[in-house]
Amino acid sequence: MKMKAVIFLTLIIAPLAITLSGEARAADPMVYGVYRALDMGEPGEVIRKDYFVNIGTKNGVAIGSRLEVFRRTPTYDLVNNQYHSDTTFPIATLKVIHAEGGTAIARLEAMKSYDKTPAISPLTVMAGDLVQVSR
Repeated sequence: MKMKAVIFLTLIIAPLAITLSGEARAADPMVYGVYRALDMGEPGEVIRKDYFVNIGTKNGVAIGSRLEVFRRTPTYDLVNNQYHSDTTFPIATLKVIHAEGGTAIARLEAMKSYDKTPAISPLTVMAGDLVQVSR
């Protein structure tokens, strides 16, 4: 009987806990897509990137709104060889070019300067980065 309980906990409860914690994070305002124009190889061509975020007009976002972008990164304790905690820090500012219901599209306004940002890779906004409307 004890073995059945262990198997149940391993196969049913553990994946459910992981799924629920993932759903909580998925509800955070974040960049959920990055779309880039096709590079045609023209000299001086500027390649635009559009950042799709999961907040929009129903969250107070409008055309021209600025969004602060944050990177959430797990930290690892090298001394004790274990996960320590997540840390969240600002990396960029986006400016909204389109907003509706629960979605907005924004473009990069500025990356935070090197002296104000921990070393990150890649040094760009990416899907999964958190956003917050600037006040």
